[in-house]
Amino acid sequence: MIFFILVLLLVIFSSAKYEKANEFNVNYIDRNATNNIKGIFVILILFSHAKSYLSLGGVYDEPYVQLQNHLGQMVVAMFLFYSGFGMMEQIKKRGFSYITTIPKKRFLNLLLNFDISILLFLILNLAIGKKYSVSDYLTALIAWGSVGNSNWYIFDIFVLYAFTFISFFIIKWKRFSQMLLFPVVLNTILSIAFIWVFKTHFAYMGTRWYNTFILFVLGMWYSYFRETVEKVMMKNDVIFYTVFAFTVCAYLYTYLHNDDNFAYYVVWSVIFTLGIVFITMKVRIESELLKWFGEHIFSIYILQRIPMHIMVHFGIDQRHKYVFMVLAIAFSCAIAAVFDYFTGKISNAIWKPKTVKN
Repeated sequence: MIFFILVLLLVIFSSAKYEKANEFNVNYIDRNATNNIKGIFVILILFSHAKSYLSLGGVYDEPYVQLQNHLGQMVVAMFLFYSGFGMMEQIKKRGFSYITTIPKKRFLNLLLNFDISILLFLILNLAIGKKYSVSDYLTALIAWGSVGNSNWYIFDIFVLYAFTFISFFIIKWKRFSQMLLFPVVLNTILSIAFIWVFKTHFAYMGTRWYNTFILFVLGMWYSYFRETVEKVMMKNDVIFYTVFAFTVCAYLYTYLHNDDNFAYYVVWSVIFTLGIVFITMKVRIESELLKWFGEHIFSIYILQRIPMHIMVHFGIDQRHKYVFMVLAIAFSCAIAAVFDYFTGKISNAIWKPKTVKN
């Protein structure tokens, strides 16, 4: 596995450009920049999911195992953060008109694409003789259950879209149109309530359902205070590296204690996320490969298990673990590209505004 990580590092470092003294990457959080960062982490997720089907060990696998154990759920941190940040930026620009698009263009479009992927898993399961009940498929359609697919992250996104719509609906009225602090606070309260409910009543489902949930609203808070943060961090290198040094120290301290208390884990995840953001202020990563992966997050995340299940069915995971990895990556990318092409056509046919001919 270490060879796959080395290739990823080679791609990252070969495409990285370090800003000069007292200069900063002002485009650190635009779409192209964030797609490169998201591309790194979706590749790590692909590695992580593939690992779950393999028996790893030895000098060539242990470094990756240690890396994965260290990162854990942080491989999804930037997706949640950038999603919350992006939605908040759109709300600041477009106001209530953007809020009205959430039910259809965000929630229902995601649900449609996700349910199409469930149909593909149904076909796969029928082909390889893997049986699930009708109730399994029904719960899978809303990402509550699974029929061989990944689900918890999509369920969380559904909830976060709903929370955002509820929280910001107040700006419909003119007297509240510029009052964005209250909706962000309300969204934070709803997110904390979700975490409490899952931690106390659905703990048996695993901590992954809620332990990074707050990072979406962190992205909204970052957007809200963006100008202040940038004014401080990008003033000069002395301030930047001083703050970054404190961030690293806080990261190490909270990481060493994140098994002791859930609060430490949440703070650690926040510091990890902000640390990545700070790094991108100084390091510009521009890779067409990483950008492509970052543009196909959903399809790669959801569909990568299809080729993995097929290879497990034929025993490739037991005979050739590195062949399994190469084929998993190659077929996941191919399926994702085809899936996004056709679902893009479907989404455009449904949601694209119709032009009226004279």
